[in-house]
Amino acid sequence: MQQPGKGFLVWLAGLSVLGFLATDMYLPAFAAMQQDLNTSAASVSASLSLFLAGFALGQLFWGPISDRYGRKPVLLSGLAIFAVGCLGMLWVRDAGLMLALRFIQALGVCAAAVTWQAMVTDYYPAQRTNRIFAAIMPLVGLSPALAPLLGSWLLVHFEWQAIFAVLFAITLLLMLPALRLKPANKPIVSVQQKLTFLALLRSREYSGNVLIYAACSASFFAWLTGSPFILHDMGYGPTVIGLSYVPQTIAFLVGGYGCRAALQKWQGQQILPWLLAIFRRQRRRHLAGWPAGERDACWVDDSVSAPWRW
Repeated sequence: MQQPGKGFLVWLAGLSVLGFLATDMYLPAFAAMQQDLNTSAASVSASLSLFLAGFALGQLFWGPISDRYGRKPVLLSGLAIFAVGCLGMLWVRDAGLMLALRFIQALGVCAAAVTWQAMVTDYYPAQRTNRIFAAIMPLVGLSPALAPLLGSWLLVHFEWQAIFAVLFAITLLLMLPALRLKPANKPIVSVQQKLTFLALLRSREYSGNVLIYAACSASFFAWLTGSPFILHDMGYGPTVIGLSYVPQTIAFLVGGYGCRAALQKWQGQQILPWLLAIFRRQRRRHLAGWPAGERDACWVDDSVSAPWRW
């Protein structure tokens, strides 16, 4: 099996970070968008929520389609949809159209997130896939910190629409190699394994892990949607807002690499209960100072964070 060159790996890395750029790059511009579109802070924050919803729904569509019709048509279609969504943001004048375009962008860029991972297994032998993922994932981990910094720099020198103009240009550059993409020579294994979404939801292991990931993601994205306005109201500019996302990214990287090192010594079944116990303890300590009504609204059953009870 002939393996692709280094340029192919760089291209895959670009595809892997495109979704994170689309998610985080415009965060420092929330206040500017609110003022320019004459809308509420909730409407601008909803653009991120709609983007994440579109990203989630897109995975359910693009994944099966790429398996059936191939990576190239799916990737080109998705990138084209995302490019159109970015281009439309250059002339948007109301919040309703902005929200619709962000949803369209998510549906498109999701194709890149789905196909680049599939192409790693398509174009590289099994013994190299882990190393390829290990080479790309640090860039993915750094994206939440670097994307707001790039967005804040653009916002200082240009209008907020420049952020989406840059995303449009990046998308066009990523489409060029996709036009020349050749099918993988990897032999197809004729083994069909039926796995429905309902079967996944019935799996206690799957549902438990999804709940853990959802809890972590919910707190992180709640901060992403609210922090630009909070920091702006405190008097901070776009540059400081962009820098504010660096500590969380460093924490994610330290936690990720630290967990990988711990897994070399202990099994995941031994580590996970302790991590969740620490998370539950910190949650209780944080909620202890809240008013009773708000604390009850944020209450979560401890069995959710106790995998040994599943």
